[in-house]
Amino acid sequence: MAKVLLIDDDEINNFTVEAVLENVEFIERYEIKESGWEALDYLKQCEENDDFPNLIFVDINMPEMDGHEFVERYEALFWQNHPTTKISMLSSSVSEADRRRSLSYPCVSEYAFKPLTKEKLAYIAK
Repeated sequence: MAKVLLIDDDEINNFTVEAVLENVEFIERYEIKESGWEALDYLKQCEENDDFPNLIFVDINMPEMDGHEFVERYEALFWQNHPTTKISMLSSSVSEADRRRSLSYPCVSEYAFKPLTKEKLAYIAK
């Protein structure tokens, strides 16, 4: 796995995830976007440059566009052309309804609880 995109508006969580990504050998590059809108714009650029992420982490609870809305837009815009990109919802929500809804999207492969650890990342990447 080479390229990771994290979408989360929480600066503390982003700092924590960045520390994990920096210390994992199989991650070559990563980007952090603080909103779904920023992430969609970034993914359009990635698609144009043929440099799409292999793994995307999305927080559920964000202002303006929550993680579920991001995933819906992602499926409409990108999933058909990038079916091997894994999406993992990364959330502090322990709600079973959030977990079920997240995993109901065809492009979402995992629902992980914050914080992200090296072990969780390795499991999701496999």
